[in-house]
Amino acid sequence: MKALSFAPHFGSRTLRFLLLTSLLLTLAALLITLQFVIHTTGGTLFVFSTFAPLLVLLAISILIGVTAYEYHQSHRLFGVQRFPAQHTIFRQGDVGDCAYFIREGEVEVIGEEDGRVVARLGPGKYFGEMSLIANAPRNATVRTSAPVELAVLGKGNFLKMMELMPEAEETILSTVQKRAMERASLSQD
Repeated sequence: MKALSFAPHFGSRTLRFLLLTSLLLTLAALLITLQFVIHTTGGTLFVFSTFAPLLVLLAISILIGVTAYEYHQSHRLFGVQRFPAQHTIFRQGDVGDCAYFIREGEVEVIGEEDGRVVARLGPGKYFGEMSLIANAPRNATVRTSAPVELAVLGKGNFLKMMELMPEAEETILSTVQKRAMERASLSQD
């Protein structure tokens, strides 16, 4: 159930492969250097002076690229994820670690007790915020009804946004209160 990323995204395997490649290039440069020190000849001097610096520069370039990518990934405010139709984004009872803002598409909020669609949310709407505010598990299951593109805001950034932007906090708390009242009225039916 992995999301399809909107922006280019390297998996941890790719990052590990790049780091391993960087280390192997550095090791190759070291071996060339040792060969030069042990058997100093015109041929080893040529190999050492030509290839060792290139291998080290290539290794450093890979290392800088991976480091910059990881820094960018860990310091961006929103992530963007895309999901196909009929994909379950999260289930009732899951741990809430982020809020979702719908950019395109539509999702269904489903009550686990009876499997009924409680709400349909489209572009400009958000969900997943209740568990972040209450520091509680998800209170409903959310599934895509069409392909969807979501902006994802992690828990720390969401709570910081609420703290720094009183207008956003008021709007979100108003939505939370409205949804809680709708749930209460649905459960009474």
